[in-house]
Amino acid sequence: MTDPPATPFQVATPAQAQALLDFTYGARLLEKFMQPGTSSQAAHALAEPANRVAYHVRKLTDSGLLRVAGHQGKRVLYQTVAETFHVPRALVRLDEPLTLIEPVMQEITNAYAHAILAWQARQDPQAPNEGGTDLTVRLGTHHPADGSAAPEGPYPPAMRLRAVRLTPSSTSGPRPPWTAS
Repeated sequence: MTDPPATPFQVATPAQAQALLDFTYGARLLEKFMQPGTSSQAAHALAEPANRVAYHVRKLTDSGLLRVAGHQGKRVLYQTVAETFHVPRALVRLDEPLTLIEPVMQEITNAYAHAILAWQARQDPQAPNEGGTDLTVRLGTHHPADGSAAPEGPYPPAMRLRAVRLTPSSTSGPRPPWTAS
């Protein structure tokens, strides 16, 4: 099969930028078409409903980011128009940080919630609380009182979050490495 062209694709319209930067169905979906493939193959690879993926494949094709690469029987084969895409800053709302961050955080939240639900479904609802069927909120680092190692799994999904605020240094000294120059 053929590889996508090595020449970068220059995104030219807001619709192209929006389609490419869509967290769920943009570049992530385009990656499934590095080699020619059908929308149903991409749906299977992403574990997404075929009709939803077909809709976004049409959207990416209509915006010029995917092209028809041939046919496999009655099925249409699609391939990405390039391996690299250049998006002008004017087409990306970088002045609104949530534009790019919010969809990522939503995806993390959804994945975590589904992991909890799947774990709960595997638990015995008749088991006592020691079986871990309650939601446990533990503060700080937990060390067993008797000094023993942690019990063997399977463990419920766990997430530890810490909010960090990064700000530029207000002194005239050297700037921290995470600040923009």
